[in-house]
Amino acid sequence: MVMCHSHNNVTSTFSFPMLSGGPAMTYVPEIRGSPTNKIAFTGYQVEGTPGRELLDTGRAEIDGRVMPVSAQVEQYDFSAHADREGLLAFLNDYRDARVLVNHGDRCEAFAEELRDDGFDASAPGLGDTAEFAGEK
Repeated sequence: MVMCHSHNNVTSTFSFPMLSGGPAMTYVPEIRGSPTNKIAFTGYQVEGTPGRELLDTGRAEIDGRVMPVSAQVEQYDFSAHADREGLLAFLNDYRDARVLVNHGDRCEAFAEELRDDGFDASAPGLGDTAEFAGEK
């Protein structure tokens, strides 16, 4: 994250997720009032999160208070995550491998889609263990 301290012409680039905690909870209320300031998100903002709400409505909920934001709000896709099609293209070279789906908001559903497509796929839950061939 980059933060320039000033009362005017501030640019804040948030790399932490969804405007749901961390330093953003302090920065946004301080810079929200000036249209010369800019808030830039560097990744996808999931629906239902404060970051997405800010992008969609121009308002941010911080500490239970809904605040209008006059600062410019922009989103850039700097994510290192692949989308569904990118994951499928990558996995196509690993059809004989066991696939554990462990990151995302639809892990079990994605593992089921992979199984339906012929992959040996599962989505272990928190605390689950997985054993692999050749392990002792």
